[in-house]
Amino acid sequence: MAEPKKEEYKVVQRVPFWLAVALTVVISIPFGVFLGPYNIALWSSFIVWAEYFVFGATYKALKYIYTLFPLGALWGAISATLIDYFVIYLHSNLVLNVVVWLFIWVAVMVYIMKYHENFTKYSLAYFNGLSMYLAFYFAHIGPGMGGGPLISNPLIDPWILWVWCYLSAILGGFLGWLNVQLTFPKKVRVS
Repeated sequence: MAEPKKEEYKVVQRVPFWLAVALTVVISIPFGVFLGPYNIALWSSFIVWAEYFVFGATYKALKYIYTLFPLGALWGAISATLIDYFVIYLHSNLVLNVVVWLFIWVAVMVYIMKYHENFTKYSLAYFNGLSMYLAFYFAHIGPGMGGGPLISNPLIDPWILWVWCYLSAILGGFLGWLNVQLTFPKKVRVS
């Protein structure tokens, strides 16, 4: 007896991808322009948007982005807090502290990767979390530019930056999801 023929399907985009991307960009603009000190850094969101597609443009991709990105950024926030403390309160050398604290926390960040395969498999989100955080911190991204409502406290501001860095990732994942939805995908049977 012959096996029944398995039906094959493909996804058809009813709106062209290029148009869906352009619409998604326009939809994102208010989040980076009209929220005042609560603006979100769209450049960081766009990087995460691309991650969404690298990870397969599925809900599962969001799971890895939304867990590994903030964890990667956490190592940057810890480093920034220690750098600020040693430089501002102990009058220690800035460059020396950047080197020492980033060395320590990046080493810890990479060391723990051996304990779960997702750290390696989805390392793009993990390392982008750190790199985006460091971009926020070293570029002095402030209120209105996507860094959140900073309060000029060197021990609290690194954590406000961490929250806004994570918000940029949340928005980026949403933009990736929205981009797919705006193509109005339809599953059709292949003849």
